[in-house]
Amino acid sequence: MVEKLPDPSGHRVIILAGPYEGQEGVCLGQATGGSKWMVSPDGTNEILPMEFDREFGILVTREK
Repeated sequence: MVEKLPDPSGHRVIILAGPYEGQEGVCLGQATGGSKWMVSPDGTNEILPMEFDREFGILVTREK
């Protein structure tokens, strides 16, 4: 059985690959064509097409 991934749209994310690896950003939604998602790294005006769960993941923060 294939597990369905959650929709990362509108979530804070951590970038796992590429020039912004290790930085945070926000997922703006799915790219046209549906295979990638549009991610904007913090502090930039760039929007990058990225593969969810391989190039970026949802950022989870624990509250104290």
